[in-house]
Amino acid sequence: MKKDFYKYCVLKYKHSPFLDESINIGLLIFFSNVGKFSFSYSKNLSRIKVIYNNVPERTIKEYLKQIDKRLERLSLNNDVFHKLEIDDLSSFISKYILPLDGSVLQFSNFKTDYQQDFKNDFIEEILLNKYLIEDIKHQFNQPKEPELLHQFYDNLRGLDFNLINRDKKRFFVDYTVTNENGNEFKFDYAWQNGSLNLVKPISFDLKESKSIAEKAYKNLGQFIDLENEAKNNNLQYDLIIGRPKFKSLFKDYDHAISLLDKIKYARIIEENEIDNYSLKAIKAITE
Repeated sequence: MKKDFYKYCVLKYKHSPFLDESINIGLLIFFSNVGKFSFSYSKNLSRIKVIYNNVPERTIKEYLKQIDKRLERLSLNNDVFHKLEIDDLSSFISKYILPLDGSVLQFSNFKTDYQQDFKNDFIEEILLNKYLIEDIKHQFNQPKEPELLHQFYDNLRGLDFNLINRDKKRFFVDYTVTNENGNEFKFDYAWQNGSLNLVKPISFDLKESKSIAEKAYKNLGQFIDLENEAKNNNLQYDLIIGRPKFKSLFKDYDHAISLLDKIKYARIIEENEIDNYSLKAIKAITE
């Protein structure tokens, strides 16, 4: 007696080929009873962006859209599915969907199970709950970095940047620094005042002291890696720092600030200093 089955694999994001870690970002299921694929994936990448800096967000989203479109086109092409070898879906995926080219997105090996009496939708829901964590909700650990940036840029919003930059570049959006190893670091804004000031928001509005320490050490390491670029190119890293809400974490926050103070060519701007910092930027770029 013929038994319907399904095969599935997980699409993983690997931030670095040197790190043996990955984050589940999508799920691909093949249902034998309909001979079709079902593909689900993260829409806003919030989990990845919280864990890693310098995530190539646009590239990843374009990859995901292309995978979805290719699967949709293939589902309309019966000739391709007639030639589909069920026992070697990995080769099929590599040929038609996502080549094994060492990109940051990689499919895992397929797993197989029998469908029994369960419907496709039910199986899909179970697998999604098992392999894909919902993207971080706004009420839980919502990153505060965009709010810090908004407070800074909102003070500059009335300026005519086209006029300011007509004769001499004094303000930049999405400024990229590339270190000697070829790694790129993106800064949302940069403004000229003798040195080029690169604006970086770092929020310590987290729930656990361990998370605050980890984030501080991570940023300390990143900016140590950028010391030569600052020295050789007359750069200054302006770190806009967000404070935790809970008083119980203030001691950990102070320790985080002491760590960031060790960064050469960096200036600490706490969130209650953003308005004064904005005024200095306005004065410098409008002179």
